[in-house]
Amino acid sequence: MRVLLTTMKMVRVFFIFCMAIFLNSAPQPAFADTSDGKTPSPAPDIQTTYTADLAAMMNPDGLMLMAGGYRRWVQETDEKGMPARYTQAGFGLGINPAFAKGSLHAQWQPAVFFNLRMEYDLYRFFGSNYGLLSFPDARAKFGKDELEDLKGSEEKATGHRGLIQPTLYAKAGPLLIINQTDLAYYRFSGDGPYFLDLEYDTLVKDGDYVLANRTQFFIPTWKGAGAAILYVGPYYEITNAHDADLTRQRVGGQLYWVPADTLWGMDKPRIYSQLGVNIQDRNREDEMYLTLGFGVDFNR
Repeated sequence: MRVLLTTMKMVRVFFIFCMAIFLNSAPQPAFADTSDGKTPSPAPDIQTTYTADLAAMMNPDGLMLMAGGYRRWVQETDEKGMPARYTQAGFGLGINPAFAKGSLHAQWQPAVFFNLRMEYDLYRFFGSNYGLLSFPDARAKFGKDELEDLKGSEEKATGHRGLIQPTLYAKAGPLLIINQTDLAYYRFSGDGPYFLDLEYDTLVKDGDYVLANRTQFFIPTWKGAGAAILYVGPYYEITNAHDADLTRQRVGGQLYWVPADTLWGMDKPRIYSQLGVNIQDRNREDEMYLTLGFGVDFNR
């Protein structure tokens, strides 16, 4: 009970800190070049959005509740009124049966085809549901059976992650192509020397990094009023934990559906899913995986 109270106090303090930064950040004016036909503004358009998402996954099994918000300063919009150039600052809070996570991020989009995000994440592991598990070496297996055998040996610990995430966008007719790279650096307070990272489902050494790259193809198959749209398409991901030299490759299909502009006072309700197969994985090769999520925004 004492550990739980301490954890809740840490999350509460972190939440207040995030909110203070989020609500008191000053906008940074910028002016756009009008030569490309986009619409500049003499002062940035300030947008404030809160988000909430619930996501579940199978193989490995997991559940995550996430909430957060961001403030965006838009310097330029495209012909459809969508942000083309902007800066953004925000926070996030997440919880699942294994850990709680608080996040701060900054994001910069200098052009419609490129986005750069930098993020800091603070984890508090509850000592249950595989968070946090230590492994003696990089060759250790961490499949479903092995994790069941290790139940009860989880540690109450903290973790830190620094994330740099560049994203590239391209469009070919109606086809939207997104390529995103994660460079994540980890620190843990547990025994180690290797730890099970539940975000990427791999083994990470304290002070090591994970490199992940995913390519997504989105094809619009239905268009409704306003922002309502359905995208489907293929998906490919490769992840590598540097010190453990663990590589996983996945391929599958995905959908992203916004059924309406608003729903019961909530903005941009969305359902998203991925279904595929692990074509390279030490523990789950040739096995299927599934993710399913639901989220909404609240615009101010």
